Amino acid sequence: MTIHRDLICSSHTISGVMPGGPVPARHGFEERVAACAAAGYTGMCLHFRDYRALKEAGHKDEDLREVLQRHGMRHVSLEFLVDWFLDGTDSEQARADEATLHAAARAYGADSFNIGSDFQGRGIPRAVMKERLAGLCRRAGNAGLKVALEIVPWSDVPDVETALDMIDGIDNAGLVVDSWHIFRGGVPLSEVERIPGDRIFCVQVNDAEETVHGALSEDTTRRKPCGEGVFDLDAFLDSLNRAGADVPVSVEIISPQFAALDVESAARGSIAGARRLVERHAARTSS
Repeated sequence: MTIHRDLICSSHTISGVMPGGPVPARHGFEERVAACAAAGYTGMCLHFRDYRALKEAGHKDEDLREVLQRHGMRHVSLEFLVDWFLDGTDSEQARADEATLHAAARAYGADSFNIGSDFQGRGIPRAVMKERLAGLCRRAGNAGLKVALEIVPWSDVPDVETALDMIDGIDNAGLVVDSWHIFRGGVPLSEVERIPGDRIFCVQVNDAEETVHGALSEDTTRRKPCGEGVFDLDAFLDSLNRAGADVPVSVEIISPQFAALDVESAARGSIAGARRLVERHAARTSS
């Protein structure tokens, strides 16, 4: 088995805005899809926030799906749900976001979505988090969806051991394995190889310079295209391959420089290094 040569463009790579706020993508939907297709992407990870804005602007679900199909987007997923573990009045926005995400999945034909755990250090017991993740996954499963939990070093799921414990026993739960979080979080690649291949739902690649600027939550917004930093991305893909990962690779570059680019430049600039990376991997594993 080798890592897929198909490449997916993350929503943050092509949106033209920085993540973390309520502002939808700066570039139009078909503009983004067309630019990704022209650059060579065959899939997109789309943000439910942008779907909400498109619906408010009057776009029809069938038209959005037709755009993806016409441009050859074979792999479609969604991101990025947070605060799904809150209860009471604190959960109202998260439940509304979850409903929007399910509607977006139906519209786009997506089969999975990415989530983050507690980034705010609320101290919610692990048992409670696991119970609420099971509930989220149960609702997703009823809609035919898989749930991919991201390993993030400043969250309460900072490492492989914790991540595997969180998803244990939940059939439609898996993990997002992002090169930035693995390398900046100091997760050994031998730990990545412990993840069962069928539990790796999303692989994200990107690069970074050697120096960490500020807290990791700040430094994560200074990512670089693959091959322009210090991460050993060849070893990263090799470890995922040994784990048995069987998913396309998603390119996620978050930076003010990328957010400022026009949509065609963002698509071309993000895929070039990632394409060289997966081609090198294919050459190594086929020889």
